[in-house]
Amino acid sequence: MFYIYGCPMHLGVGDKGLIHSLDYLKNYCRDLNCTIFPEIIMPEDNLKNLKNLNSILATCSQIAGAGYEALTHGETPLFIAGDHSSVIGSISASGTYYNDLGLIWIDAHPDINTDTTTVTGNIHGMPVASLLGMGEKRLAQIFSRNPKVKASNIVMLGLRDIDPPEAEFLKELHIKYYTYDTMMKLGIEHCLNDTVRHLSGLKHIHISFDVDVMDPEFFPGVSVPVPEGFKEKEAFQIMNELMERLPIVSYDIVEFNSEYDVNNSTAEFVKKLAHKILSNG
Repeated sequence: MFYIYGCPMHLGVGDKGLIHSLDYLKNYCRDLNCTIFPEIIMPEDNLKNLKNLNSILATCSQIAGAGYEALTHGETPLFIAGDHSSVIGSISASGTYYNDLGLIWIDAHPDINTDTTTVTGNIHGMPVASLLGMGEKRLAQIFSRNPKVKASNIVMLGLRDIDPPEAEFLKELHIKYYTYDTMMKLGIEHCLNDTVRHLSGLKHIHISFDVDVMDPEFFPGVSVPVPEGFKEKEAFQIMNELMERLPIVSYDIVEFNSEYDVNNSTAEFVKKLAHKILSNG
């Protein structure tokens, strides 16, 4: 049984279009019974390298608590949210509940900057680093003091925009990843087979799907579009195989921004993706 919950997080990137996007999606997909948790706004220290830190800490702690409770009840969490900083909460829940959690990060960005490498100060570029225990300690210790995932248990798919410091982290930590160009060159099937082999020893895996991994020419409803990206058929090929061949225990769908969508093309994709995940229960 699935537990569908969400948060209209925008604080990690500052795009106000995300504030109403979850309500928009819930109205567009009326059969999606999603419990929505609000952002928690706290007094801030106005840190340029950690924008909205206190509010994000409070909001992600709330998200983690909800996800963890669902897991204790034997439910499979599907978290639908605004910006990707919010999954510090959802993945902290899974990474605390399960030992040795695997993470499949499907995204145009690796999101492994820290407070010392960020250019923008936007925390939505830091969730993977935080989950690994890197960077700002308060982000890394949401819900529990321990790292939520190991670098060896991560696979990233579809990357197209990697900052130089992120490239160094990926190399130093030996994180397995496939850029979009590499996946097109080697073939999606080859990369999925390698992903399955790499994670096959794990019993619990979380998938975090950022909608900006898709081609913005066809799916423009995101805050940080990057040229090229997956088409719908390719995205569902990836999800179908991962769900069939690996023990997926929790999911995220993030970064849908209705303000930039055209003719509901991105909303329709998110609706189909959510239904595809729910059909796997």
